Amino acid sequence: MRFKSKSIVRIQMLKLLRNAASIRMISLLSTVKTFYRSDRFNAHRAAISRIKRAKYIRQYHVTLLHPDGSTVQIRAAEPLDLIQMPFNMDTLTDEERRHLEMKRHKTKKLTKRRETVRFNADEYIYLWRKSSNKP
Repeated sequence: MRFKSKSIVRIQMLKLLRNAASIRMISLLSTVKTFYRSDRFNAHRAAISRIKRAKYIRQYHVTLLHPDGSTVQIRAAEPLDLIQMPFNMDTLTDEERRHLEMKRHKTKKLTKRRETVRFNADEYIYLWRKSSNKP
């Protein structure tokens, strides 16, 4: 029995490995094709941290103002200039609360007027009579 040289053995081993690897890749690709959907291949496919897209669909830059005065740039569906977050009035001091109450616009209290309606049906009797005589 004659032994083959090391280079021929290496070449045959590489051919066997390539065949085995190609068979494995084909089996992997066939399983991947079942899970892959081409209609979901867009910028929103894996947006965990942020949407990785230059142009947002119907999104506008908006400044969000926190109660402590800090601002953050966000995206919103409506084109607004500034969104101010509400703050808790219980955490303010008495002086700050009085200052805010003075800044607010005072509303006028409206008193209800009582109007008496005078309706006389005799004035409209010509509307349902057939004759054209008006009073």
